Amino acid sequence: MPECISLLRTPLGQTVRLQSLDPLHPSLRRRLTDMGIHEGSIIRLKKISLLGGPIVIECNGQLVGLRQNQVKQLEVVPTWT
Repeated sequence: MPECISLLRTPLGQTVRLQSLDPLHPSLRRRLTDMGIHEGSIIRLKKISLLGGPIVIECNGQLVGLRQNQVKQLEVVPTWT
């Protein structure tokens, strides 16, 4: 079984499976689930902005911008081997 890593540690453009939303603040967890991002969703890291700017992820065909400290808390499992 692959181990969980932070989404911020995944290579740009790679797909991962979202393992847990538990570490997130409840309001952010609800916002993500309202957009269809649930545990088990496939996520692709699309863009990392310079100087601590937002991170863009793709899930279910939609792009979502998140703060870097929020992305660090997302636990994912790599889909590549």
